[in-house]
Amino acid sequence: MPHKKRANKNHIQVKKILAKSELSLLDRKKGKKSFERVPRHDTNAADRKREEQILNDESDDERNMKIKRSQLKKHINKELENQQQQKSLVPKKSRKNKYHLLNHPELKDVIIQPKTKTKKRQHQSDDEQDEPVKKKPSQESKPSICDKLVSNMITSRFRYLNEKLYTSSSKEAQKMFEKDPQSFHAYHQGYATSMSRWPDQPLDEIIAYIRKRSGNHTIVDMGCGDALLAQTLKSTHPNISSFDFVAMNEHVQVCDIAHTPMKTNSVDIVIFCLSLMGTNLTDFIHEAHRILRLRGTMKIVEIASRFENQPQKFIRKIEALGFQCSKTNSMEEKSNNTPSKYFYTFDFVKISEEVKSKAILTLAPCLHKKR
Repeated sequence: MPHKKRANKNHIQVKKILAKSELSLLDRKKGKKSFERVPRHDTNAADRKREEQILNDESDDERNMKIKRSQLKKHINKELENQQQQKSLVPKKSRKNKYHLLNHPELKDVIIQPKTKTKKRQHQSDDEQDEPVKKKPSQESKPSICDKLVSNMITSRFRYLNEKLYTSSSKEAQKMFEKDPQSFHAYHQGYATSMSRWPDQPLDEIIAYIRKRSGNHTIVDMGCGDALLAQTLKSTHPNISSFDFVAMNEHVQVCDIAHTPMKTNSVDIVIFCLSLMGTNLTDFIHEAHRILRLRGTMKIVEIASRFENQPQKFIRKIEALGFQCSKTNSMEEKSNNTPSKYFYTFDFVKISEEVKSKAILTLAPCLHKKR
């Protein structure tokens, strides 16, 4: 007998699976059981919207959140535009309220910032519009390389001349300046630059001292430079003689301050303002002793570092030459009246016509370091 074809017992379930796979997504969501494909209802707008939502896999909760968020944004923008002030809406920062509306991660880029009113530009006349705009004066330009080189040359020459004056005698210095008078001007140019950086000016102390004295006094300024003392006090004290190696103006008399043309016992005040330079300091003091009257005053101002913390030693040697120290102190600064650490002032009175001893004065040279 021919073999009978075995019947498929699961043919019903297979048909259901195939029919279910052919169903539309809308029908499957509704759970409609049918073996035939249900035609789409294109005329029904609600079904189309529902099917689009199912295809986009968007739930009702997400859609409601989007709607609420858009409504909140519209409300906030409307409030900001009405109030035109950001502070009226944003709460103040405190411990209880640390949430700032404008820093919200979702609303930070959406909120419209309030517009500030700008001042209207004033109408300019035709003449003003045609005029070019004036530029503000720029800051001082930096010195060029050429200027730096020139300043370095001036300072280096000043250091060389300064060292020469401190390590040579007055005769040698006079010969050097006679051969090259321009070097004397170069020295005083560098000296003026260096003096401008000092905390106080020693010549101001001397000017104040002389103004308190009689105008009939005969005064000698040893190593005067540009004779600023005589120029300042020529109206009140006309009897001021200024001596130096080179005459920078009509007030200066050229001579070696170890041998001045003044007569013996003819001067009331002798001034050495930073002029005890050279190796023959003793000759300068002897010359001051010669020209001073009895009870005349010799005033000395020098840099404190030259005494090497031993000003009393210098005083004893001066007193051995026929003087008596009437006053000694460091110069007082004008700002706080505290003793200055840079200069010492001495007032010596001539008490003897004869030189008592042959003491030799020495001071440390004031050499400028290279910077």
